[in-house]
Amino acid sequence: MNKENNITTEGLAEHLRQEHPHLMRYACYRLGDADNAKDALQDAYLKLFNKLSDGMGKEVKDWRSYIFRTLSNVCTSWLSRSSRLKTIPMDARLDLADIPSENNEADYQRIVQLLAEIPEEQAEVIRLRIYGNNSFADVAEILALPLPTVKSRFLYGLEKIRKAMKQTNH
Repeated sequence: MNKENNITTEGLAEHLRQEHPHLMRYACYRLGDADNAKDALQDAYLKLFNKLSDGMGKEVKDWRSYIFRTLSNVCTSWLSRSSRLKTIPMDARLDLADIPSENNEADYQRIVQLLAEIPEEQAEVIRLRIYGNNSFADVAEILALPLPTVKSRFLYGLEKIRKAMKQTNH
């Protein structure tokens, strides 16, 4: 998706269609549930179209980053408003890790649990980079952080996940 300032509602709709699989995957991993992810996407889409119709779309420098930032904010609000952010006890992760994955749902649940065990700022970078299909530069812009901070959070988060996975395999 190219970076552009002036965008029409049709142009925004096209951007959203192109990014929908990445946005949906990101929201699923952030919220832990496909139905909640769909609702969050609806909320984000509505906010984006309202901003555009209010004439404030000219202020947006990079629509792709703005779309992900909006969805990230909606997910954060969704989690805090509904208290859906869960902490997962270590023994629950260990039990799940002992069961061989037979389908994508089991893999998905394991990843969600592992991400829940690391600091949220590291998990958010990992979700945006991997499941949102964003470059490190895009993630830095979405989260309004310096690029080295984003890269280090990604690295530290992956190291913590690797460590947790090694502990469960012993």
